[in-house]
Amino acid sequence: MNLLHKLLALFIILTLPGITFAETSEQKALDAIQRQYEKIITFEADFSQRSYVKMMNQTQNVKGTVKIKKPGKMRWVYGAPDTQILISDGKFLWLYVPDEEQATKVPVESIYSSNTPALFLAGTGKLSKSFNVESVIEDNENILVSLVPKDEDQGPTRLILHANQKNYQITGSTVYDRLGNKTEIQFNRIRINRDIPEEQFQLKAPPGVEILDYTQTP
Repeated sequence: MNLLHKLLALFIILTLPGITFAETSEQKALDAIQRQYEKIITFEADFSQRSYVKMMNQTQNVKGTVKIKKPGKMRWVYGAPDTQILISDGKFLWLYVPDEEQATKVPVESIYSSNTPALFLAGTGKLSKSFNVESVIEDNENILVSLVPKDEDQGPTRLILHANQKNYQITGSTVYDRLGNKTEIQFNRIRINRDIPEEQFQLKAPPGVEILDYTQTP
């Protein structure tokens, strides 16, 4: 799973629209998580990501920061060893790699058309149309919601949401794909519904950076 699709798959949790689940014994917990989702307009956090790449039989660790503003605006900053910045203003998506002095620009709709989870980053679509709830596990501190895609062609084969049992705030996720890769992310220092300036969702690349613009129609 490349970086762009990995990010889109990982962070659908931050902008979930209304979800309708069938009545189960776990409904109370799911309803509480849903209410917490609906309160989120902006989301900021530090994160730690751990990715297992099966083909290389290697585990990669990286830390960074994230800012999300519904609908569809986001800024992910991935730290060393491979610094990368992913920015969306809701219309265009940029992937900027400082070490390569290169930025790629694509229309957001081109990502949505080929990646169902990306729809949720725009605050559109319904998770229940694409995923089934496999299980809900509760312990003293956490709630784990396991989701499996209804469409086998989707990138992830399983998505596990991690929530705090005290306030039902999403604290992380685990994503599995059909290639056997596994990506875990943990959010720390979560801040919600604080004002985020619009310029945070614009790319301001230094002079000399090559822009690969795929937004123009040939």
